[in-house]
Amino acid sequence: MGGKIANRGARKRRAVAKRGGSTAPEKPVALTVKVDGELYLRLSTLRATQRRTNQDILEQALKEYLTRAGA
Repeated sequence: MGGKIANRGARKRRAVAKRGGSTAPEKPVALTVKVDGELYLRLSTLRATQRRTNQDILEQALKEYLTRAGA
């Protein structure tokens, strides 16, 4: 039985490798950020007043930062 499980994993890896040229959107990668209480409160306040998610706010901020940094 161990061989069947190993083979399934190998098939899945090959299938993923074949999709390299696919036009399907890439699956997002999770990122955890730990912040102090004051920064979290500021983010939560902004989130509530702008009716946006933490995800949207942080993603926009990170994109703008990386653009300014030339990365």
